[in-house]
Amino acid sequence: MSCYSLAVQIKKQLAESENNMQVTQADVRIKDFPDFVETLIEQFKSEKFRVGFIKKDGTKRVGSFDLMHRVRWKQSDGTMYKRKGRARTTDEDKYLLAHDLKKKAPRNISYATMKWLNVGKKFYKINHLKTKVKVIEFPKVEFNVKKDLLNCNWDILESINAK
Repeated sequence: MSCYSLAVQIKKQLAESENNMQVTQADVRIKDFPDFVETLIEQFKSEKFRVGFIKKDGTKRVGSFDLMHRVRWKQSDGTMYKRKGRARTTDEDKYLLAHDLKKKAPRNISYATMKWLNVGKKFYKINHLKTKVKVIEFPKVEFNVKKDLLNCNWDILESINAK
């Protein structure tokens, strides 16, 4: 089953489960996870998404990103930056290359350290296992839960499990 058809199937299940307020879960093989995430992001009309992940130094990070490829952009200090035309140096199966909307620069987000994803109005919890990745769609998220996630208080993730 391709990642696109899996993502479409999950989207249909989520639409059906919205009325029942059930938690929906998808098991994705590790090698298919990068395609699954990109397909999930591209399916929604909004081009922006938020993700919570752990940086290399072990700190928690939450950011607002998009997947738009930019050749030149205005940096936060007001100067213009132009790509040098070199090829990508990171492995696209291990890192998601996204543009940080707050810091106005490209970022490599490790798929292995992603903890949650927010696309449109949907929140997804990501559990990494040895051979697969479990993607769990949150039931309707209340404002205080969203606020905790955005403030790097991820204790609420442990209480959300698939049935």
